[in-house]
Amino acid sequence: MHDREKSTSILPPMFPSSRRRYVRVPPEYVHEYLIHLLKENLQLKNEGIKQDDFSLGVNLGGKLGASLSIHITSEGDVSILNLSFKYGKIAVLAVSLFSAAVILSVLFSSAVPMLGIAILLLLAYHVNLEVIRFLDFLNENLPFLEKEYHRQVLMKNRERWRKHLKYAREFYEKLRKRHIEIWGNTNVLDYKIKDYQSRGLTYEEAIIKIAEEEGVISDQHRD
Repeated sequence: MHDREKSTSILPPMFPSSRRRYVRVPPEYVHEYLIHLLKENLQLKNEGIKQDDFSLGVNLGGKLGASLSIHITSEGDVSILNLSFKYGKIAVLAVSLFSAAVILSVLFSSAVPMLGIAILLLLAYHVNLEVIRFLDFLNENLPFLEKEYHRQVLMKNRERWRKHLKYAREFYEKLRKRHIEIWGNTNVLDYKIKDYQSRGLTYEEAIIKIAEEEGVISDQHRD
């Protein structure tokens, strides 16, 4: 989930058009989180957020700002956020202001009207700043989203595993015999147990999780 697109330059990117982000969370969970993020942290109203099943659309930087559309897809257990930024409104304003400044400068034989372009530059700077601010905010929060989701999943799983803890030794023996039959040893089983322990599971919980994955938990134990 590392942001490989982040610029190594001191200066922020100017008017990015598209970005892609990855997070190991289901798309429906990401969709709800993004709505919360836009409403609570970026102070956007409900009417300012266009929603679809797995798509969102907002304006960043005001009515003349950038139009952001987010489309969420999934690949395995990874959600992919496709972000697209469009600057049509400010582009039209830029053409209009520049044309007006040139015409007025010619009519009045003065360069003063061209100073109005400074207003456009300030507006463009503000819009670009809002886009970069949103991308930075998203990059900072996606890791927390992933951690929180997996924390909730772990808590839910622990409720289910709790009733099987007394069978942990029995499950381990069944798993051990199965792995010896298939692999000739228990190296894979031991690795999986240690791997799950490194993710925060206890030894018994790791055994039960593997027993679920490998179909060792019988209907008798599920009751």
